[in-house]
Amino acid sequence: MSGNKYPEAHKLILFVEKAPFSEEDKTKFKEMLNKDGLTDETTQEIHKALTVLPKESFSSDWQHAKFNMDLAGILRQWRLSKGSKKFKRSR
Repeated sequence: MSGNKYPEAHKLILFVEKAPFSEEDKTKFKEMLNKDGLTDETTQEIHKALTVLPKESFSSDWQHAKFNMDLAGILRQWRLSKGSKKFKRSR
C-alpha cells in the first residue's frame, strides 16, 4: 500500500472540492497541491481566490464565514505541524 506523498494537503484538496470555485480553479488548485503539496504560495493563492469570490456564489453569509473559518483552521493546523517538525522529540 503506497502512502500519500503529501498527506497534509489532503484536507485542503477536500476543501477546494467543496468551495464554490470555478471548475478551472478547482483543477488548478488540485494539481498544485498534488504536485508540490502545501506551500506558502499555494495557500496564499487559495486564500486570495476565496476572498475574491463574490458573495452571490455562497448561499448565505454564514456559508461564506464557514468557508473562511475552515480554511483558517486547515492552515493553522498545517503551520503547527510544520513548526513542530523543527523540534527533536528525544530526551
